[in-house]
Amino acid sequence: MNRIALTLAMLTVLGPGALEAQSIFSAAGLGVPVDAVGGRHRALGNLGVGLMGPDVSATDPSALGLMVAPSAIFTSQPSWVDFDHPGGGPSGSFQSSRFPMVGIAYPASSLGMMALTFSAMFDQRYQANRDVTVDLSEGPIGATDSFLSDGGVSRLNLSWGRSLNETLSVGLSAGRYTGKITRRLVRQFETPEGAAPIEPYQAGGRWTYSGNALTGGASARFGRVARLAGSVTWSGTLTATASEDTAGGDVGYTIPLEIRLGASALLSPSIMVNASYATADWTETAQDLSSDAPLTSATSYGFGLELAQASLIGRRTPLRFGYRSTDLPFQLAGGAVTETAYTGGLGLVLNEQSGLILASVDLGIERGERKDLDLVERFWRATLTVRVAGF
Repeated sequence: MNRIALTLAMLTVLGPGALEAQSIFSAAGLGVPVDAVGGRHRALGNLGVGLMGPDVSATDPSALGLMVAPSAIFTSQPSWVDFDHPGGGPSGSFQSSRFPMVGIAYPASSLGMMALTFSAMFDQRYQANRDVTVDLSEGPIGATDSFLSDGGVSRLNLSWGRSLNETLSVGLSAGRYTGKITRRLVRQFETPEGAAPIEPYQAGGRWTYSGNALTGGASARFGRVARLAGSVTWSGTLTATASEDTAGGDVGYTIPLEIRLGASALLSPSIMVNASYATADWTETAQDLSSDAPLTSATSYGFGLELAQASLIGRRTPLRFGYRSTDLPFQLAGGAVTETAYTGGLGLVLNEQSGLILASVDLGIERGERKDLDLVERFWRATLTVRVAGF
């Protein structure tokens, strides 16, 4: 699996004729990490922890303890990407969509709030084509290489959260990694004049992912003025099990401990600020990958501001702005990869009764950049989250 991924990574970087993906960096390692957060978090540059208010979240399970009514969320995320090589090389553009997270939460009597979420973890969906010339015994012959990687790693989470008192909340989430990946390389040859057709060359396989994860979180509320939260996620070995018709054996990947910290505070009744931080040390995973590219600690941080009292067409419509910086753990041939983004967006409260939001839409818009020494991607990304409660 790793050799096919590395071959595809080099091909897409050196000269794709056509490309479809979330990112070219999806071809490195386990793919591009996906933060399973909604439109509000994206708009505020938040990393999925520490925002004021209740939330259906696997990265901030203690936020479940703030919920008082059944809730459901659905998030979609289209993106538009332009890429080029500063040192000279091909450039182009592509677009794609994914669904980072869906979830539902329901009260468990006096025990607290339970939630079931399904969230994306690593995106490995991409395809690329290029025209090449191959030297055979008959002489040079034109051919077309087609690469396909379809799938990725997701996690199914069963979470629980409860408020212990007016200040403290705790939460726990048990997760199961899941997902499938199909990778295929097909080289189709042109038929020389007067010669018999040449059979296409094919290589590839299918793998199924499995593994366990556990997240614990806690938060403290300081009246209605501030909230401080943190979470720690432990993961067992992520196993990629090869299908019977796939050459090679199963592969296991070490997933590091992930720590997230976040805080938010009201500067006034209409202005909220937030900051968040996350880190994970991927160095031990390097020995599980065939690529020689080194892995380091992946550190992320973000901050933002929300104007909570803004309105549109007579409805409360908070305006949000932020910034986020993320180190990607997996590299191609050009060194460390960093993603930065300026963020913004708004929320639209569709139905609110007695201070309880029963229906809302959150939109986050990001203008960002991913780059290493050889490749730069500039992207627009939209994250739309629909929330309903009280059903």
